[in-house]
Amino acid sequence: MNEIIRPMTQAGARRRLVHGFGASALGPVTTAIIQVVSVPVFLRFWGLRLYGEWLVLSAIPTYLSLSDMGFGSVAGNDMTMHVARGNREEALQSFQSTWVFITALSVLLSLIVCCTVWFLPLRSWLHLDLLSEWEVRTVIVLLAGYAVLTLQGTLITGGFRCEGNYPLGMFGLNLVRLTEWTMATVVVMFGARPVVVAMVYLLVRAVGLMMLNIVLRCKSPWLHYGVEHADRGCVRRLAAPAFAFMAFPAGNAISIQGMIVVVGLVLGPIAVAAFATARTLTRFSFQILESIRNAIWPELSAAFGAENWEFARKLHRLACQAALWLCLLAVLFLAVAGPYIYRVWTHGRIPLDSTLFHCLLVVVVANSFWYTSSAVPVACNDHQRIAIAYLVGASASIAMAYFFLRHIGLPGAAVALLVIDMAMAWYVLCNSVRIVKDSSWGFLSSLVSIPPVLTNCLRANGGESR
Repeated sequence: MNEIIRPMTQAGARRRLVHGFGASALGPVTTAIIQVVSVPVFLRFWGLRLYGEWLVLSAIPTYLSLSDMGFGSVAGNDMTMHVARGNREEALQSFQSTWVFITALSVLLSLIVCCTVWFLPLRSWLHLDLLSEWEVRTVIVLLAGYAVLTLQGTLITGGFRCEGNYPLGMFGLNLVRLTEWTMATVVVMFGARPVVVAMVYLLVRAVGLMMLNIVLRCKSPWLHYGVEHADRGCVRRLAAPAFAFMAFPAGNAISIQGMIVVVGLVLGPIAVAAFATARTLTRFSFQILESIRNAIWPELSAAFGAENWEFARKLHRLACQAALWLCLLAVLFLAVAGPYIYRVWTHGRIPLDSTLFHCLLVVVVANSFWYTSSAVPVACNDHQRIAIAYLVGASASIAMAYFFLRHIGLPGAAVALLVIDMAMAWYVLCNSVRIVKDSSWGFLSSLVSIPPVLTNCLRANGGESR
């Protein structure tokens, strides 16, 4: 047991947290590179029409990526807690049980999708002119296989996470993403059509996951695929937190896409463009919160498994403190430079509603109070209540937005989001403080104190000036 808990020393945890934050931050950077570079390249070599048809087809199989129903993330938590207790057999059971369930379900759903699209006239239904019927069906089938492989990546990441190798797993997964996109972009530049591009994505993802699995076996030889340790009872035990986990992406979809719809219904498409662009700019700091949350997630799971409440409390306080201060700095920067950035970004074609913009910045600060803290219940698979609360809150924000938009205009959408984020902040923080057995006053006091990093910088500057 001591051999398992030894990695949770302060030095080891600090090193893993720094590496984990870097690996998590690499994800948004990779996504940004892909999104920024893909559009001009694909438009240059495919043209607007063919690129649009590719986007339509690639959106269909992506829904298969939800077919694990949260089991991959929940199983990663369960494995990490079992390993922290020194119980690798239970961790292996969670791994194999989840793998069998995810693989069987995703393959079944992909077969249904493939068989369905092969007999439906999708080309005419979707008004696709440049792609033949065979190309349409083949692209969807190949991308369906790609979506199934994507689910395996979630479980492999859980395998890395359970023994403190989360940074390595995330780095490898982002490297696979960047490689497959690079290869796809290269073949497009050499004249490849969507069928070849879809095949490249599938093959590179398959090879990449094979390489990641080899690395995982080297790091954790005891963790392997198979069915001998799979157990239905394990799947049933993980079912409730797994299904609840799906409320988070559902709530995000309602909050982001639903708000755009209601703004369009009340104020029209011009207001939609103004709201969507302003919100995108203000959510820049959200990437910081995402990186911090993902970095502390595996460490919290290990702490809960080892019942190391002191470490869990300290980590929760430091993470929320860092998230709040970094978010405040990002918001301050955007409050000053945001209007200029927005004008350059939109080429001055979309006027910035300053009231909306500043309200959305306040929303970001309110979000920082609870989003990082939500890693606590998520890490120990005790997130069912906050997941439901978030889904209900996101739905309620749409109804409130409809009312506020009609009475105070476009800033009403930001006010509706702010109300829900403030309610979530109170509810999530109360739950997290209870789970880590912390005191409310001690936690709130830690939030307003200066982070150790800034304190050290001030001391160093003071010493140099002397």
